[in-house]
Amino acid sequence: MEKYKDSITKICTNAFYLTNIDTAFIDHSSKVIIDFGYTQLPELIRPYWLKMTELLALHSYNTDKDAIIHSTSYMTNFISVKVYCNSQYLGSIIIGPYLTEEPNFLMIENIILENKLSISLRNIINQYYLTLPLISSRKAKNIAEFIAYSAHNIDFIKNYTIGIGNKKYDFPSGLHAERSTIKQNTEQSLEIIEKNYTQENALLHAVETGDLEKLEELSEDRTLIINNFSDRFPNDPLRSGKNLAFVLNTLLRKAAEKGELPLIDIHGISEKYAVQIERTTSIHHLSDLIVKMRFEYCNAVRKMSLKDFNYLTKKVITYIRKNLDGDLRLETISNAINVNPTMLSREFKKDMKHNLNEYINSQRINEAIYIIENSKISITDLAYMVGFNDLNYFTKVFKKYTGVTPTEYRKKS
Repeated sequence: MEKYKDSITKICTNAFYLTNIDTAFIDHSSKVIIDFGYTQLPELIRPYWLKMTELLALHSYNTDKDAIIHSTSYMTNFISVKVYCNSQYLGSIIIGPYLTEEPNFLMIENIILENKLSISLRNIINQYYLTLPLISSRKAKNIAEFIAYSAHNIDFIKNYTIGIGNKKYDFPSGLHAERSTIKQNTEQSLEIIEKNYTQENALLHAVETGDLEKLEELSEDRTLIINNFSDRFPNDPLRSGKNLAFVLNTLLRKAAEKGELPLIDIHGISEKYAVQIERTTSIHHLSDLIVKMRFEYCNAVRKMSLKDFNYLTKKVITYIRKNLDGDLRLETISNAINVNPTMLSREFKKDMKHNLNEYINSQRINEAIYIIENSKISITDLAYMVGFNDLNYFTKVFKKYTGVTPTEYRKKS
């Protein structure tokens, strides 16, 4: 294995940079030897995902195929190619995870339902899936062929070094700019710098307060989206733009934190855009991504900020949001956040103007309405997904809040 490690590393490196998909080599003992990748599995969903080697059963299948395309119940896909030396199995090269269809509401709901996951993980799963590469089945087959050809020629790769040269072409121009003109065109005036900082502060304040109208107004100025990407890396404006986008993601995250968006939501948004920024392949795409990122932070603060509630109520709401399909009895919540049940109930009602059970039911019914309007999941499964173990009770509560049964609501929508 050791004498072929450099060759396998070359194959994995080329695969990673050509496909932009996570690439790894796992040896015959299931040890990860080489690992290139952008994708990070969020901490909260790691317990639900099997280890890759267990999931793919890399070493157990016997086939005459040169490459295998694996599909999972999580709608993720992997490519594996076994590497041999003189008929001795060294391990497998893995490309993935990747998707073959755009992630959408129905996909995420089906993943949650089929794998019996908690609906409180929906946003995190959705954010994670938005970071995964999306390729066609045809491209997946092309990648599999490329890796298989490389693996079959591992001895050639080991013994032959590819020579790569550089050749530069100069095309003379009759136009010569004066040094003073170049300097004038590249230096920003103090007035422009002050304007940039003023706009930046206004942007962050709009996100902190969830002011979408102000953000819309600021977005009319395109300089707030892309401002001299090429200044820091003249030969690589995209790299410069990505660096600025990473900084903006951090600033927006802190603004959302000031706006008291729950940390779990901030983390999900931040992680998603960190990966998407790095994967961007054009300045135009990066520009669109920056706009989308600003509005997503701002809209999240507007809808989910806990700023107007007292500390105890914030803890209760955060717990409910994370465990909407779980046991949300008063005693369970009070034990979880370590507070007296009577005090919790009294303070929550004082702050929210209605009691704890009413709030939980309203959140569950809102969730149920959202699912009904966006999927064809059965009413029985729906009740279970939003935390009701009794279908009749779910129907009764649903009708109390909407005036109709879940079935009637689906027919109307």
